Amino acid sequence: MNMSTENISTTAENTATPAEHTGGRTFTQDQVNTIVQERLARDREKQSEELGKKEQELLQREFRLNSREKLLNRGYPEDILDALNLSDEKAFDKALDLLDEYVKPYREEAEAKAKAAASAPKFTDKSEPRHSLTDPIRKAMNL
Repeated sequence: MNMSTENISTTAENTATPAEHTGGRTFTQDQVNTIVQERLARDREKQSEELGKKEQELLQREFRLNSREKLLNRGYPEDILDALNLSDEKAFDKALDLLDEYVKPYREEAEAKAKAAASAPKFTDKSEPRHSLTDPIRKAMNL
């Protein structure tokens, strides 16, 4: 045998059909089409599920950001976001309204104290110059 004949016979052995490697089983075109369609359907379903999960995650993130913004707009610290009901928008709004009811008296009290402090006389008022002889504190200390 010459070299070219050996190459041809080796190539013929390597190019055996899949049916020869799988033990002689062959498929009809309809069977192949069915197998391919089933695999494509499974892949599409898997991709659809993954897309649905990602969409849900994205919607949850967007809802959390919107809730955070509402919380900050009402003057609450961001830290209490995790303590509130974030299951849906209606439940979150209800939780914020309840929080407003509980905090309202304390806010009103704080606002009243701030108003009183703002209207109280200030000792650092420099609108009127103080003279050392007329300054009541210096006079009381005999300075």
